Amino acid sequence: MNLQDLKLAVRNLRKDRVYTLLNVVGLAVAIAAFLLIIHYVQFERSYEKIYKKADNIYRVTLNLYKDNTYVTTDCETHPPLAPLLKAQLPEVKDYVRVQRIEQCEVSTAQQKAFLETGIYAVDPSMFSIFNRKFIAGDSSKALKGPMDAVLTASAARKYFGDADPVGQTLKLLGRTVTVSGVVEDLPGNTHLKYNLLVTLRFLEAGGYDLSSWNGNNNFTYLEMQPGTDLAAFNARLAAICKTVPRLKTNVYSAEPIRDIHLYSRKTFEPEVNGDAKTVKFLEIVAFLVLLVGIINYVNLTTARSGERMKESSIKKILGATRWTLILQFLTEALIVNFLAFLLALLLVQLSLPFYASLVGKAATAGIFTSPSFWLICGGLFVLNALLSGVYPAYALSSTQALSALSRSFTGNRQGGGLRKMLVVGQFTVASVVLIASLIVYRQLSFMRRQSLGMDINQVLVLRTPDLQNDSTSVAAFRNDLQQLAGISKVSVAGCVPGLGLDNLSTTSSVTRMGDTRNSSYNYYVYGIDTSFVKTLDMEMAAGSNFTGPANYMNAVIINEEASKRLGFSSPDAAIGQRLNFYGEHPVVVGVIKNFHQRGLKEALLPMIHYNAGNDGRYFVMKITGQDFRNTLSAMEEKWHARFPVHPFEYFFLNDTFNQQYQADATLGKIVNVFSIFTLFITCLGLMGLTAYNVSRRTREIGIRKVLGSSVGGIVQLLTRDFVKLVIVAIVIATPLAWWAMNTWLQDFAYRVNIPWWAFAVTGLLLVAVAVCTIGLQSIKAATMNPVKSLRND
Repeated sequence: MNLQDLKLAVRNLRKDRVYTLLNVVGLAVAIAAFLLIIHYVQFERSYEKIYKKADNIYRVTLNLYKDNTYVTTDCETHPPLAPLLKAQLPEVKDYVRVQRIEQCEVSTAQQKAFLETGIYAVDPSMFSIFNRKFIAGDSSKALKGPMDAVLTASAARKYFGDADPVGQTLKLLGRTVTVSGVVEDLPGNTHLKYNLLVTLRFLEAGGYDLSSWNGNNNFTYLEMQPGTDLAAFNARLAAICKTVPRLKTNVYSAEPIRDIHLYSRKTFEPEVNGDAKTVKFLEIVAFLVLLVGIINYVNLTTARSGERMKESSIKKILGATRWTLILQFLTEALIVNFLAFLLALLLVQLSLPFYASLVGKAATAGIFTSPSFWLICGGLFVLNALLSGVYPAYALSSTQALSALSRSFTGNRQGGGLRKMLVVGQFTVASVVLIASLIVYRQLSFMRRQSLGMDINQVLVLRTPDLQNDSTSVAAFRNDLQQLAGISKVSVAGCVPGLGLDNLSTTSSVTRMGDTRNSSYNYYVYGIDTSFVKTLDMEMAAGSNFTGPANYMNAVIINEEASKRLGFSSPDAAIGQRLNFYGEHPVVVGVIKNFHQRGLKEALLPMIHYNAGNDGRYFVMKITGQDFRNTLSAMEEKWHARFPVHPFEYFFLNDTFNQQYQADATLGKIVNVFSIFTLFITCLGLMGLTAYNVSRRTREIGIRKVLGSSVGGIVQLLTRDFVKLVIVAIVIATPLAWWAMNTWLQDFAYRVNIPWWAFAVTGLLLVAVAVCTIGLQSIKAATMNPVKSLRND
């Protein structure tokens, strides 16, 4: 390619400005959509890549069984397990145990208090396995002392401002720790996100027993020898665990940490994980949108085949070789793709704030500084130019010179079938994406509208201060809240619906009195007061609510699911019965109608509640919604009067509950946005094929008009074949969309049935869009003076 070829290509593109603009815009939108989706897909698949040893780090999990019946799969294990495995399995080079510390107050020596999450107690080997860059302190000495702590950079700034954090002290859980190091902030693509690390010996000082097999409440990570056979290792791991009496009924195995984010669905995960099927679906959507853009270019280019083939024939007569012509058309394709890429990058930049609101800021951070992003752009540019340029270049250079110059020549008819197939392909993709968009929206709407067995709207939750079991002050503040006009109900509870399972207790050691069988179910437990049921508008199925002061294990309230699993024939049959529960024998005084402690993606949990009075972690308030700002201001004023050094932090229960659907909501938003993009690009492709068809049939249209055909008749003639193609596309798309969405819906414990109207609405919409797109050009052709179309004959 020389300068003359480049000038000629630019001149041809400028001569047909409208087609060039359609080509550039169509490709740009497709490329921008592809880059945005693929960057998100790459982010989801990049979890744990920040760690140098990621390929050799595994997490131990357990399948919990009772009486040979599978109960659940847990990602937390027993503290003594890691040392045992290192001692007996040569594949284990090192280990680190990570113990989650529930949300608690962290205060500085200057009496500044913060309500903090992301706190973990770890072994000193933490940073030898999960490497991080130290901004302050010595990585070889950090966490070596029993009361050492390590902060992230953002946490250090929050606690100490610009002062040197090393050597400063913090107080949490009634004990003081000394900051020995500061590490850089963690990116979003790791499953274990922390702000503050302390040592496991810090927990031992508070009574935590690292040698006990009774509890499984820490994550166990193993650094394995490179090349370890995971299947063989898991077999030896399971065999060793069978030698420990406390473990012999369960099955233990190791999973790569690189698989945790997309493939792990275990209980007590440190965060809500992603979904491999969703990521794969989005990846397919990205390539399909790009394919639609390329098809669009091919259709728009070949639509002008008649004019361009005559141009090629003249050049052939003047001595141009076929290779020269192919090079010319490829040059045009390269220019169009270059302009499309520039516009696509601009679209990506402009859409980043909106896109970040869909997928999260972490997933879009550093998109233009990522080497892989530019590598994808470079490869995509070359591949796109070849895919979009080769067929038009071949088709437009293949016609015999003399036949192309005849008056009857209207273009290359050999590619007509291919062009129709491409349009069918475009509309098939559009149909699948639109149907998926409707079904995802319906499922998300169903989950938001479905009765949860309680009312979580207008419910405000406030974390109680860390007062070391000072329930008197909690009761006093509760009385303050009850005096506020904007609050109708107040209760105190140990947990609230929507929070992670790590916020409540779990036990499988619950049976009816007199039942000699061991329980094969996990039961979920937290304390409530006498107002909790009323505050959330729960309904009693049998019995009564708690009455009187806290009595802990003297009486319990269970839900219908727990009643059923305990073997009671009905909720009424459970009333007055005693349970074997934590070594006590409480009586069942009430059965609550089932409510969803977790989202509708999960099955109902069997719940057990005891009367804890004011000894709880959360104030739960039903607000009236009237003059909320003044109510909140008064609430904060009373808080600081009672608890001057404790942070005032609240959240709305419905917001927290709906965060469980964040990944699915993100999928729905992405599918909605890119279904519009796909439809837009498809319409451009249809315009191209319509233009091609009209140019081929100009004389036919003129003759029909002379013979008396109406405008409506001509429009129908030009539209009929295209509508058939759209219908064929919808027929092909229907089983594909049904299969894809049925697979997606299988992850939900409560789901909608795939509605027939989603396919009907999509079909009618696409037919209407096709008719409008084709009709505009058809009307223009039908109203043209027939003399102009017949003047060359």
